[in-house]
Amino acid sequence: MTNNTPKVSIHWTELDILRGLAALLMIVNHLGYKILAPHLIDGRVAGSFLFISSFAPVLFFFVTGVGYGIQSSLKKKASHWYVVFNKVIILVLADLLMHWSEGRWLGLDFLGFIGLSSLVMEFVRRSKSPLTFSLVGLVLISLMRYVLGPYIHDLGYDQLAWGGVGWIFGTKDSPGVSYPLSPWMAYPFAGYIIGVAAMHYRGFLEKHRFQVVSGLLMLGGLPAIASLFLSQRGASFFRWGTVGVGFYVLSFAVILIGLAGSLAIGGGPRLKVFQKALSLRGIASLAVVPVHYFLIYLVTISGGTGVDLFRYFLIALFVSTMSFLLARSVENISQTIRKIKKQRVVWFGLVTLFVFPRTFGQIVLCLLFVVRFPLA
Repeated sequence: MTNNTPKVSIHWTELDILRGLAALLMIVNHLGYKILAPHLIDGRVAGSFLFISSFAPVLFFFVTGVGYGIQSSLKKKASHWYVVFNKVIILVLADLLMHWSEGRWLGLDFLGFIGLSSLVMEFVRRSKSPLTFSLVGLVLISLMRYVLGPYIHDLGYDQLAWGGVGWIFGTKDSPGVSYPLSPWMAYPFAGYIIGVAAMHYRGFLEKHRFQVVSGLLMLGGLPAIASLFLSQRGASFFRWGTVGVGFYVLSFAVILIGLAGSLAIGGGPRLKVFQKALSLRGIASLAVVPVHYFLIYLVTISGGTGVDLFRYFLIALFVSTMSFLLARSVENISQTIRKIKKQRVVWFGLVTLFVFPRTFGQIVLCLLFVVRFPLA
């Protein structure tokens, strides 16, 4: 955060750190399920670690909303709809590349849902009352999944429209669809609210950072306690496809603790090393997705599977470090591309490279984010 600067130049280091924390959780989670010995995955230590790291998409989708909330508060002129749809299409194509490589024509995974939620938040941001829409959206999505959803499911209505109703209410697990609308859309809505609040109280956050961090940690205790109560009542903490109410409630504790952590790290002059190590900015926060998948693939084909916890943590350290370094390299390449005057030529050049295999194709699509293709 920066004081006494024009609004348009404000950059939140804490947001980059939160993206980095989300990416780190994603990497160690995916790596764990790929290389840990099967009996360890179900064990108390590794099982708990993998469960905690499974909240990575929660933080990613939340950060998407925070970014829109900050942009809205800066009163920046909204991008042309061509630019918006271009980014959404890029994200959807990057997502489909993964499904095509696995023999599926259609699906909705992480990058695709980022694109979908970005489109929704763009409509919200341009509305006359974006904050009201976000508040209503957060409540409505929660009610759809955990109040109306079970009722719809019991009646069998979630089978309608080729399972589309089940996707909207989040009650039906569909092959190739990791993120139903409910409740995952709640996180961008919540993020937008926090983004607006952070900008409004920016000065207070700077002057009373320790108190804010402490308050966030205490607030995080409320959903954590509620989830313990739900656990004792036998609530589901399942996350894949459909999302159990226990997981949903606990996810807000993870968000609040993540916010506290990013504020603590971002505001500590003595924590510059951690700030630099964890921060992911711009294209790097997207490129880290295909990069880490490729590195995990290299680990698995080299025989690094069925490992114990000690070797897992060593491999996780290496994969995480290399994922961040390579993702930042993609960001550096994108900055170079941005400076090239003949953007039309660059666009066509990158599009021709899109046909390459999944990882390379997804990275190329990430680079297309910074290319401005002239309409005329």
